[in-house]
Amino acid sequence: MGQGSDRVFLLVGRKVIDFSQRFSTSRNRCTLPAMANVDRAYNHVRQELAEVGLLSDGVYLDVVELIVSGEKSEGERGYVFEQVGHYAKWGYKPGVIYLPRDLPHQPRKPGMTLCDTIRHEYAHAWFFHDPSFFRGEWFPRTFGTSYSNCNPTPYNRWRQILKRNPEYQEGKARCRTERGKLRFFYGYLLSEFITDYATTNASEDFAETFMFYLKYRRSLERFRQRPGVYRKLRNVERAVQVARRRIGSGVWQGTNRRWA
Repeated sequence: MGQGSDRVFLLVGRKVIDFSQRFSTSRNRCTLPAMANVDRAYNHVRQELAEVGLLSDGVYLDVVELIVSGEKSEGERGYVFEQVGHYAKWGYKPGVIYLPRDLPHQPRKPGMTLCDTIRHEYAHAWFFHDPSFFRGEWFPRTFGTSYSNCNPTPYNRWRQILKRNPEYQEGKARCRTERGKLRFFYGYLLSEFITDYATTNASEDFAETFMFYLKYRRSLERFRQRPGVYRKLRNVERAVQVARRRIGSGVWQGTNRRWA
């Protein structure tokens, strides 16, 4: 893969695999219009990944499949198994993006799309297929701890810092209602975390940030008024550029999925 920013990536369109067709009743299956929407969204995001240099035919994140599962959503919009455990007997595989069969489903926030869900899950799939890249200093420097730390450590640390912020405390004291205090708090929260879901842990902070990076990669300046968020977006942008250069230099050994 070349390193020039003007390189054009040509991708073969890929079909989403539909596990839901294994079920005998039509009520349990993903409808054909919904599957067409998933196909379009999947290939749209694949094209975005190609444009930033993380994917071309047979290279790097091209290995990531998307499957509509046989399971209904229990609140999740999508998921990537790092270990499948007993799900293996039903054909589930690690490192694959799964969407629940009862599409379409409700987004976490108004305005979120199916493409956003797939962008988010691609971030998790990226970690699965290249965990060594995420052990670099760039990740804890950006998100406060390692990807594998499932605790809300960065959020808790940020809350402690916020409690000692005199400007925040003075502003909060001026709020006359609990609703006003909550709105004031969220103003600070969303200057550091791109969504409230990003406060869950470092891996979800990364996945949400990566989702917004792909979506708004040509206009990241719009986030400059959110300093913590803007810093994370630019750091993810730099990490993508580093990965792209390493892929282009041939350092990535796709067969073994490791860096030489």
